[in-house]
Formats: sequence, C-alpha cells, structure tokens
Amino acid sequence: MTRINFSLNHVGIYVIDIDRMTDFYTSFFGFIVTDERTDVNPIRFMTMSPDEHHQLLLASGRAPDSPSTVAQISFLLDDFAQLRAVHDRAQADPRITKIWTLDHGNSWTVYFRDPEDNIIETYVHTPWHVSQPYGTPIDFSLSDTEIFAATQKAVLNNPSYMPAGDFREHLVERLGQ
Repeated sequence: MTRINFSLNHVGIYVIDIDRMTDFYTSFFGFIVTDERTDVNPIRFMTMSPDEHHQLLLASGRAPDSPSTVAQISFLLDDFAQLRAVHDRAQADPRITKIWTLDHGNSWTVYFRDPEDNIIETYVHTPWHVSQPYGTPIDFSLSDTEIFAATQKAVLNNPSYMPAGDFREHLVERLGQ
C-alpha cells in the first residue's frame, strides 16, 4: 500500500460574529486576512505564514445560541519564554475570560477561550514523554528554571517516562517511515 503523507495545515471554524472574531485572531495572534467572501455568508481566509494562503478560515453561520463544536485550536510555540508571554498577554486581554494551564509532561500548555468560547491551546514541547492524558497546573509565579525542574522531577517519577526523542523514534517505526 502506498503511504500518503498528510499534513494538517489549516482549520476552519463557524463563527457568530465574523468581524469580532477577525479582530481577535488578527490582533492577538497576528493573523492577516488573505482573502474573503462578503456575500450573505461571509468567509475570511487568514494566515501567519507566507507559505500558506490560509491557516485559519472563519465562516459565518454559527447561531448565537449554539455551542462551539471545536474541541480546540492548537498553536505550537518556539520556546517557554513565548508561552509565558502568551500567558501574560491572555491575562491582560479583556476578550479572554477563562485561562488555565497544564504541564502535560511532554508539553507545557496555556489554554484559553476565544471571544466565542472556542478553546485555544498554546504549547511548547518538553524534552520528555509521559503517557497522556496527564496534566498538572503550571504556576507561572515560579521562574522558568523552577517550572522546568518541577516537570523534570514529576516525569522522571512517572512509570511511562521516556525521552521525547525515543518516543518520536517509536512513532517513526509505527508510522512506517
């Protein structure tokens, strides 16, 4: 069987107020609008990469009283300093009403809800792997060094622990690559 290499490159969400959501995703994350349809059911295509026409699609049509069907929209960050900056920025943004953090052992994560209650995940990888689900809150009043040490201590005591590189090697084998 020929292996097809899929790459997930964008997500589309139905929104209640496309202008409010466009403002949030452009001002908080730095997306730009690349194209839009402005008829009876407006759509906005947005990106943060010159290599992708769109990474986020906002489509009008979600009823105001309907719950979000998005489990989460996840953004990988380069390092812990960026995660701390997102945490601080989310706390200062009045459009964001719920923020929570989790040390997943294999990642440090800041979660929050966008203005229409969709869950946003921002995260950075750790050098470790533990079986999921796993999570303890992150205390951002601690220094980066203290958070790193606490995670390391916890994962080394977890029976499912392995270095992240070893886990990736297992995935490569399982994916037949």
